[in-house]
Amino acid sequence: MSSFQIRLEGQAIDLQPNKTITLNRFNPVLDFDVIQGARVLDFVVPFSPKNNKFFNWYYKPQAAFPTEDLYCEQYADGELIERGYITLREVAADGYKVMYTQNLGEVFGDYQKVLLSDIDFGSVAKPVTFTAAANHLTDAYCLPMVQNAGYYGTAPPVGFGGYMNEYTSGYTASTPKVPMMYLRWLLGKIEDICNFTIKGEFVDDVIMQRLVLYNTFAVEPTDTVIQYRNHLPAITIPDLLKELRKLFNLGLFFDVRTRTLTMRYADELLQQPTVLNWSKKFGVIAARSPEMATRLELDWEVDSGDGRMKVRPADYEKYNTPGSELLFPVKTRFSTTDVTGAGLPIVEQPGITTINNQRNNKFAPRLLFWHGMVGGIPFASNYIGPRRLAWHGTNNLVDHYWKQFETFRGRTSRRVLPGNLTATDIALIDMHQRAGQTMTVHVQGRDYLIGNQRINLPLAGPTELEMWMR
Repeated sequence: MSSFQIRLEGQAIDLQPNKTITLNRFNPVLDFDVIQGARVLDFVVPFSPKNNKFFNWYYKPQAAFPTEDLYCEQYADGELIERGYITLREVAADGYKVMYTQNLGEVFGDYQKVLLSDIDFGSVAKPVTFTAAANHLTDAYCLPMVQNAGYYGTAPPVGFGGYMNEYTSGYTASTPKVPMMYLRWLLGKIEDICNFTIKGEFVDDVIMQRLVLYNTFAVEPTDTVIQYRNHLPAITIPDLLKELRKLFNLGLFFDVRTRTLTMRYADELLQQPTVLNWSKKFGVIAARSPEMATRLELDWEVDSGDGRMKVRPADYEKYNTPGSELLFPVKTRFSTTDVTGAGLPIVEQPGITTINNQRNNKFAPRLLFWHGMVGGIPFASNYIGPRRLAWHGTNNLVDHYWKQFETFRGRTSRRVLPGNLTATDIALIDMHQRAGQTMTVHVQGRDYLIGNQRINLPLAGPTELEMWMR
């Protein structure tokens, strides 16, 4: 019999004799709607002096419920194969009913379900003179010039020239001043308040470090400070990450012990060479299920307050892989703005300002790239270098971030295979712990992308793997 231990806070707990559990794992590159961590559904650990101490003797009527989850490590044959948390669910007749998860639903603590626009990210004194040449690597915000004749609705004040952050050798006195926060800055603030580290190719990408969060919230002449949260979209931290994932095709890998999120480009992961040959770990492979939804449908929610997007320009229409097969839809809440012929953002959107009682207006999550001072104005646009926030046309999102995944969807089929895996094998295919380092294996002449995993512990029989043909 294979050995198996569950350790809480570093100490092995007592398990029922011959007890088996099933560990479920998921590949975050394959799921766009939720970010799932590994889990073991309800199972029972027996009453014992050691276990009673961990669960605060909760079987006694006078004992208080232990509200804190316990850090858990699972070992098979001496190999650390899984890390996460044990939650007490209830007391059963034969012991403590618990559940193991990686607790991704609580990784951001008290801020898990709070909108960015409601989180106090701090403030800064409003400068006497705003800096036009903001530094995207050190500053919190910039004020790019945006054409928006509809900012004040049908009653624009005297002197308004039809622009947010209008600039002619300096920001004009009559223009609404709308700071736009850098995404890089926001991710850094999330790290600070949540005690979490965010790393990976996405945050290291020099182009992505220039992303700014478009908004329409004006700093009024009478304001003395800039409240950062006023200029952030009304989405939660988990939704921010998930919607970025659906825009740029990212893999999000959480290490709950080190409190680290690694954000990687999924198309680059799909191009990693396959280094493991597991042909001898499986029997003869025959059955497989065809994938019917082989065509991508990529789309975003446009800002309904922007009249210019009521009828979308062609480059911002959703993208469908050519063909007649079923569609695999991915839709993100993040979009962008249209641009003028010179590349300047252009919208037709009422702003958020005390003038004309416009404080109840809203804005949706949108992104732009900050260029700095270009042609004498603070310039941001929906493109920079070889990247453009559009589904069609040159340098579009599909070509840069989705082509490998599109090819994969178009030719893949699914197999569920029982494999004779060792504890070392199980550890190697921990997607979150290894940040997608090992996602593919070679089996009997073909490479496969590993999907869901069903692992019986102790290891006493085959491990069930969902395998997607590459």
